[in-house]
Amino acid sequence: MNWVRDNRLLLLFAAVVLTTLGAVGLGIVGVVATVGALLGGGAVVQTFAGFLLGTLLLVGVDIVFSVALVRALARRASVPKSQRVAGGLARLEAVVPPLASLGLSDVFAPPEPTVEERHEALTRRYVEGELSEVEYERELRALLDEDEDRGIEPQDAADIESELSRTTATDAEYEPARE
Repeated sequence: MNWVRDNRLLLLFAAVVLTTLGAVGLGIVGVVATVGALLGGGAVVQTFAGFLLGTLLLVGVDIVFSVALVRALARRASVPKSQRVAGGLARLEAVVPPLASLGLSDVFAPPEPTVEERHEALTRRYVEGELSEVEYERELRALLDEDEDRGIEPQDAADIESELSRTTATDAEYEPARE
């Protein structure tokens, strides 16, 4: 089964070619046999009906294989996402304004990284030594602030005041006792 899955496009292409050739060949033989039956005085309707039925059957199978091949090709040829391609298309859209209406640079642009992905990248940079502890904390704070800004709706003054009082109370609880 694995070999069939790996060679699916080749097998579908071969099936389309073979069924197309079979349908065309059977159609030609059917025309020749029907003309022969007409000239020789044989059973024209039986000859024509037999070859027509076989040709239509092969055409139906050919259509099924063709649709499967087009579907497999479409799945394989998915649109790649690339920042380089998106940048090039954005410059091209700036030069040729009618292309901007298509929005191709947006189609090829990779999706924005999630907060979790950006946090993982930031942690990786810190672990690898690209960032100092101060830089890491500053960027992490900015990242978390940005995440909170996206997810929190605007609060009224009473909510902010109660949040501040709760924060100061919990901070006081965890401070070490001073002597």
